[in-house]
Amino acid sequence: MMKISIKSCITFLVVCVVVIVFITTIILSESIIDVNNIFEINNIIVLGVLLIIFLIPTFIIARLITFPLKKIDKAMRTVSTGRIIETKHMNDVSKFSEIYETIESFSSMMEVIKKNNFDLNSQQSKTEIILEHMADGVVAFSITKQVVHMNKSAMLLLNITDIDDTFDKVIKKIKINLEFDKVMYLPNYKSIEAKTTVGENALNIVFVPFFSDRLTPMGVIMMVRNITENVKLDNLRKEFVANVSHELKTPLTSIKGYSETIANGDLTYQEIVKFSKVINQEANRMGRLVADLLQLSRFDYKKVSWKKMMFSLDDMARSVCEKMQFSASEKNHNLECIITVKPPQVYADRDSIEQVIINIVSNSIKYTPENGSIKVYVGSINNNAYIKVVDNGIGIPEKDLNRIFERFYRVDKARSRKMGGTGLGLSIVKEIIDGNNGTIDIHSKVNEGTEVIVTLPTKMKIY
Repeated sequence: MMKISIKSCITFLVVCVVVIVFITTIILSESIIDVNNIFEINNIIVLGVLLIIFLIPTFIIARLITFPLKKIDKAMRTVSTGRIIETKHMNDVSKFSEIYETIESFSSMMEVIKKNNFDLNSQQSKTEIILEHMADGVVAFSITKQVVHMNKSAMLLLNITDIDDTFDKVIKKIKINLEFDKVMYLPNYKSIEAKTTVGENALNIVFVPFFSDRLTPMGVIMMVRNITENVKLDNLRKEFVANVSHELKTPLTSIKGYSETIANGDLTYQEIVKFSKVINQEANRMGRLVADLLQLSRFDYKKVSWKKMMFSLDDMARSVCEKMQFSASEKNHNLECIITVKPPQVYADRDSIEQVIINIVSNSIKYTPENGSIKVYVGSINNNAYIKVVDNGIGIPEKDLNRIFERFYRVDKARSRKMGGTGLGLSIVKEIIDGNNGTIDIHSKVNEGTEVIVTLPTKMKIY
């Protein structure tokens, strides 16, 4: 459709008015212009002069109207490109009230746009910050399968880069068999969940479509959560239940077998005594297991009440070594207690720390072949007291060092059970040390020996 400018329209109207007035004047007043000679040169000059006289103010008025409108048009074209402009300089471009009101309306509209734009940018900035600092990964795909957003967590968890810029590339890399359209046209509030492993991480991935409204799909969002710890905990729980069942089943089987044999009769007195001893040993073993489980349960549910006090670690170490001398002598071990530097008194639960030292020394005695050497050092470092137990026993493989504090974890399961261990000793030791704000480190080499270092605070903690 052809557009007509205001200036052209006003000019045309003025010309029409001048011509009509001119002709009317000729008709009404023959004295001014000779009607018979209307097209003579003099008459044309008069008409031209009249047109000029009327057109000059017409152009001025037209410019006064069109100039501010052009300014508004230019401003609106600028806004349409996405830029925000200032409108204060436009307030004085016209004296016509109607145009001034139009400019005022435009200025008000721009203020609303600026405010909305500021709010939108602020919200977008907050959203980007939240997405970038989320532990979960987020990847958004457009309707054309292109990646439109991908946060750092997603790149790390999925091991992808900017090169992986489409749905198909990402899905192929994480080895999930899924079609884009299957997710894209899911009903509202529906999602598809998948599990996969990338490197050492177990991942739970949820695919969900997003819409511009409730009818028009716009793309797909992929949310990635690292569930490695959950999987490990679930596996530990299953392993724990299996281990408890096995640890209880073994002594129960022995108790049941020997007690049935005794009940059947036809046994000598010596056989009855022998079988009774086995039953008693297995019952004690079950008792130790239950006691250890109850103690760990109290740690788990924070029901342990620590009775912390100041006491001498070197005196305790000497006392433990004296108590363990008999067990050491049965295997001809040389058990020594060496005070390198007299440490300051420690602040901890005395009975629990004694249990820790007894457990560590007992393990050294158990897992050191006959005629071995076990040395217990006590000293001070960095204002903390330490106790170090060093033996020349069978040692622990390097691959097992990171797991020795796990419940029921044994390096040599058959040998540990034969020696009467429950597999919970070091787990309890770790809980006690942590509860008393201490540290424990173990260094070991197979067939060379093991070194256990426990450090304890020497000052009362102030809250």
